[in-house]
Amino acid sequence: AFTALTANTGASLTVAQAGEIVLSMASGTTIDGVPATGDSPLLVASVSKIVVATAIARLAAQGSVDMSSPVPWADIGSAPHPAWGDVTVRELLDHRGGLPTARSTWFTGEDDCRTHVSSLVRLPPTQDRGRWVYSNGNYCLLGLIVEQRTGAPLDAAVHQLLFEPIGRDGVHQTDAGLRAGDLPHADRLERLSRLGGAGNLVVSTDDLATLFARLSDADRAVLRPPAVFTDQYGFGHTGTIPAAKACVWLFDGGATVVAAAIAGDSVSTGGAVCDLVVPAVAADLGRAAGEPNRTP
Repeated sequence: AFTALTANTGASLTVAQAGEIVLSMASGTTIDGVPATGDSPLLVASVSKIVVATAIARLAAQGSVDMSSPVPWADIGSAPHPAWGDVTVRELLDHRGGLPTARSTWFTGEDDCRTHVSSLVRLPPTQDRGRWVYSNGNYCLLGLIVEQRTGAPLDAAVHQLLFEPIGRDGVHQTDAGLRAGDLPHADRLERLSRLGGAGNLVVSTDDLATLFARLSDADRAVLRPPAVFTDQYGFGHTGTIPAAKACVWLFDGGATVVAAAIAGDSVSTGGAVCDLVVPAVAADLGRAAGEPNRTP
């Protein structure tokens, strides 16, 4: 599976078991000319969403966020149409809040997540409220909640809540571009500033695998479908944008975690990355069960 990922600017694959990394490998060269490792950060696209969902879980455990309460619109500096007043944090996590998809607009323009999502909530929620309709707007808003509750930029907040406690570092956003130790990407990543928590985190597969191999029971209670995807092997999330594809998947509630990402387009989607690595890890675990049957 890893061979199929290497025909790109770079690729990274990490497997963790019982909270510790058991396999870490990478291809390519970082921006500063160093051979890549599993600890070399790269853009993980919508895998950012499961990271942000975990940050929300930590804030909920601290009592800073109530999952069943309405989105704190005033706190995050937003004044939406009044019909958004009773949309809850849980609805955002589950993509059931009625946000329009507006898919192509997230990848154009130079403004930020806060500005862009404000334009999407000037009208009432769509008629799909209550049904799962995947929208980047949900996780842009959740990222804003994380920032407001912590008083820190999203990447610093995620570091403080999730990665610092497990001794991992290196997460940042694409807003200022890539850093010297990152794997290079062919596309101009600053253009992803609108995504915010929906898809612009840069983080290594080592960090991701370690994080999700050490989830608490409270974290897992938040990371439930349809906020996450499921298949016969477990649950996780995928990420797909031009020049970046990613997958993180948890077997048996996190007893084994695989995280994989590519800087390139030789694999068409993050789901296709999962289709490569998840069955391979499952086979090593002695529980091969065919092609992943992923939902939603």
